[in-house]
Amino acid sequence: MNFRFFSSSALAAAAVLCFTLSAAGQGAVMDATEAAKHPDAANKPTPRMADGHPDLNGVWHHFFLQGAYTPLKPGESVTFSFAIAGPGVKELTADHTPPEYRPEYVAKVKDADERQEKIDPTLRCMAPGIPRLGPPNQIVQTPGQVVFLYTDLTGEVFRVIPTDGRAHRTDQEESYNGDSVGRWEGDTLVVDANNFVDDTWMGDNGLMHSNKMHVVERLTRKGDTIRYEVIVDDPVVLAKPWTMDPRTLIRQDDILEEAPPCIDKDASHITDFSHHTNSR
Repeated sequence: MNFRFFSSSALAAAAVLCFTLSAAGQGAVMDATEAAKHPDAANKPTPRMADGHPDLNGVWHHFFLQGAYTPLKPGESVTFSFAIAGPGVKELTADHTPPEYRPEYVAKVKDADERQEKIDPTLRCMAPGIPRLGPPNQIVQTPGQVVFLYTDLTGEVFRVIPTDGRAHRTDQEESYNGDSVGRWEGDTLVVDANNFVDDTWMGDNGLMHSNKMHVVERLTRKGDTIRYEVIVDDPVVLAKPWTMDPRTLIRQDDILEEAPPCIDKDASHITDFSHHTNSR
C-alpha cells in the first residue's frame, strides 16, 4: 500500500519512509500473525451460490497503518515509526521473485527504482492500477457478474467483471484497471484483464509496463479462505510472464470502510531522494 503524504509540513521529511509497501504486496508480510489465529479457516465448509459456484461474497482483505511520531516545529525532520496491522492476508512464501525484463528495459527500470520517491505516480494520488492494487477488499457476487471493491489510500476503486461468457470490449479507451472479463474453471474464478494505460507500475521498485500488459487473476475459495494468484504478461517489456507470489485471503466479519481523500500536499517539499528501504 502506498501511504499518502501527510498534510502537516512537519511530516514532509518523513514521507519517504511511509510508502515502501504497495497494495500489491509482492511478498510483503502484512499480518501473518493474525492469519495464524485462524488455522482452521480453510477446513470450514465452502458455501456455494445457487448456480453451484463457490460463494465469494464478503470482505476478504484489508489492513491499516498504525504508527506514531513526535511533533516538531514546521520544517524540522521527524521520525515516523509504523507497522501494518489488521486481518486479511497471509503470504504463502517469504520470497519474492521480481519480473524479468527484456535487456533494453533493464536500465530504465533501475532508474525508476532509484528515483521512486520522486516519480512514483501513486505518490501524487494517481491510481495504482492492476495488479499493483492487489486483491479485492470486498467481493459482491451475483449470477453472471462479480464486483471487486477496493478502499485504497488513493481512493475508492471498483471493478465490474462479467462472468457470463462475453468477450473483452473493443469500444473503450485504455484505463488504469483495464477491461476485465471472468470465467469459471471448476471452483476457480479466473479474471482476464487487458487494455491498460502504460503510466502505472506493476508494483514498487519502478516496475513499469506497456499498454500491452495482460493480467490474469485466479481466486479459489476453500472454506473461509481465498487463494489469490496473479500472472502478468507483457510481450513488450517482459522477457517472460511474471508469476507473482500467491496470497491467502481470510474472510472478515467487519465492513469495508471508506478511504479518506488522497490530497498531496507534501511531495513538493521532499528534498531527500535517497533510495527507500524495501524488503521485497
